[in-house]
Amino acid sequence: MKKFIAIFLFLSISISANAEKVIMNKDDFLKQALGVSEVPLHKYLILKDDVAAGVKEILRDTYHLPAIKYYKNGDKVGFILEAIGKHEFITTGYVVENNKISDAKVLVYRENYGGEVAYDFFLNQIKGNTLASKDKLANKLKNISGATMSVNSMRKLSKLSLFLYSKI
Repeated sequence: MKKFIAIFLFLSISISANAEKVIMNKDDFLKQALGVSEVPLHKYLILKDDVAAGVKEILRDTYHLPAIKYYKNGDKVGFILEAIGKHEFITTGYVVENNKISDAKVLVYRENYGGEVAYDFFLNQIKGNTLASKDKLANKLKNISGATMSVNSMRKLSKLSLFLYSKI
């Protein structure tokens, strides 16, 4: 029985340790999406007053950090944003230009299920999207069976990137 428990614990730890999937490095994403050879110096958007209220309205919660870094090159602004999928953070990269999402990538996916949100067939729905109103994307994102929470997080982060762009 002790052997069984030891094997079970080892497998549980191994499985949870392997759940994190780094898809793309943050700096590589920013260089590629912003069209630069070096990542520009970041600036901060402090989450207070109307910005904090807008973030809370979009996420239906507060953001887990008091400020959000952004990287600017001309009209392009890059954001590295995170939201909880079902249990773990999904780290994403967004580039917004002229109030439109020009690029979106999942950089790190930590959940056991729903990793399809990192695939191009899903991310292509985000690219080119704008805000129709403060809380709705112009083009709806299609759900993925088994990944509803991750899709909802990506939807919120898409809206958040567009909202933050309007505050810079």
